[in-house]
Amino acid sequence: MQKPDAIVFFDLDGTLLNSQVEVLPSSIMAINKLHQNNIVAVLSTGRTADEVSGIMQKTSIDSIVGMNGQSVIYKGKKIYSNDIPLSVIKRMIDFSASKGIPLAFYSDYIRRVSAHDRATEQLYQCLHQTMPDIDSELYKKVAIQMLLLFCQNGEDQYPDHFPELQFIRNNPYCVDVFNRDGSKGNGITQLLSKLKFTDVPTYAFGDGFNDLEMFATVDHPIAMKNSVEPLKALAEFITDDNDHDGITKGLQKVGLI
Repeated sequence: MQKPDAIVFFDLDGTLLNSQVEVLPSSIMAINKLHQNNIVAVLSTGRTADEVSGIMQKTSIDSIVGMNGQSVIYKGKKIYSNDIPLSVIKRMIDFSASKGIPLAFYSDYIRRVSAHDRATEQLYQCLHQTMPDIDSELYKKVAIQMLLLFCQNGEDQYPDHFPELQFIRNNPYCVDVFNRDGSKGNGITQLLSKLKFTDVPTYAFGDGFNDLEMFATVDHPIAMKNSVEPLKALAEFITDDNDHDGITKGLQKVGLI
């Protein structure tokens, strides 16, 4: 396997995607230049490979650290999966049902929800996505790497009951749930280790709380202007925001394009 000259990890929402949830033409051109320069571009996102297949096709990116690091696909090949144990999922279903909080079940290419209601509608409308079908028993058929809690508050009651999991709110409508040892940082570490790329320079662009571990893992963390303040504090520098060519300007500043 050819070793790249560098690897760049891109968060999606608020980073590679602009306020209209689209990839700027300037960013697509910049990523094409990365490919030409033997630099690998990798999506690093809370979303699944299925959710971002259109973005991957548009940008010619074929690698992803998905579901906040729970699944790693490199050049189309799955190289790491951090599955949630079946017993834990069953406990989560029972506990959430008692609280009236719907769930979603996520694997790389299949997503299902426990109910269709206002709580689930709000999230998928926000993401500009079609709501998944209902199937509360998906976990019995395929390995699940991430769950979603559809709630605008109330997640603080979960950690004491599920110490083996971590809970990260990425938007007003849901909370991402995955194994406690999972993060974008862990997913990146797994990628570099399994491919023997630990000596390859790494860069990352991000804007949110779920990018903190990623920034602590890569050599050169770059925050968007619209980032949360704790992430800016970890950044090597701050580029422009996701609506004003922040990706292109950042890549130019570090000399990758």
